[in-house]
Amino acid sequence: MQTENTNLNKTISGFIKVWKTSPITGETELVIDQPNMILYGGARLMSYAISGRENSKIWGMYIGFNNTPGGNFTRPVIDPAYSQPFQSLDPSDGFGYLREPLTFTPSYLSEGVYVDNTALFSVMITSASSVNPTPFLHDVSRIYEVALVGALDPNNSVKDVVFSRTGFNPIKYDTNFNFTITWGIKFLVD
Repeated sequence: MQTENTNLNKTISGFIKVWKTSPITGETELVIDQPNMILYGGARLMSYAISGRENSKIWGMYIGFNNTPGGNFTRPVIDPAYSQPFQSLDPSDGFGYLREPLTFTPSYLSEGVYVDNTALFSVMITSASSVNPTPFLHDVSRIYEVALVGALDPNNSVKDVVFSRTGFNPIKYDTNFNFTITWGIKFLVD
């Protein structure tokens, strides 16, 4: 009997949506809606998760920002190898980043014949402090990228694994709004 060699895992994809919401009026605006790139570290983290390794689940997000006056800065390269990590970006060039835990318990979406095939992870920024010396400032800091992160040791960011990462046109941080970032990872087999 001959068996057909098929690749059952044809698609793993992700998307990101960013909303800004007025805490006073409740008015919400979707400011980012785009796909993201799953990195090589994402494959490693998935391997850890399905084998049951401790702390291998998605922990939170990195939010990259820059404080260069006028917003004229060169964004880092985003590639599957994670060749320009957040930690390598120079604070003297205005770069900083937030390391934020998930704000809400992950939720799920179902599509077609699938049940819960899309995991949703969300972080809300109401106020935050930068991981490096660059301050996260109202009306100065421009958020230009985010990454979905697994924290193998939640108390030691050196052991973090970046699952996926994406960049976008910078959004100026405004304390008059809460920023909600929702990251979806979809699994399909056909």
